[in-house]
Amino acid sequence: MNQYDKKIVNRIKRAEGQMRGILAMMEEGKDCVDVVTQLSAVRSSIDRAMGLIVAENLVACVSDQKKDGISQEESIQQAINLLVKSR
Repeated sequence: MNQYDKKIVNRIKRAEGQMRGILAMMEEGKDCVDVVTQLSAVRSSIDRAMGLIVAENLVACVSDQKKDGISQEESIQQAINLLVKSR
């Protein structure tokens, strides 16, 4: 089981709050530029959180997957693919 740093959990909670704010903006008919700006901020925050999760848990993930018969190289490539695919 992976351990997630409290700062990462807080970052995700903040992004969740931002998303609720964006929904409220949309329901209020706010300008699309403002909505897209906020969406971009949330996306950046989530991208950073993903990077931190992969970086902080890479060793554990590689170890766990090695037990499952997946090589260290394959495991690292999977982590890279997750980060690249999200962009």
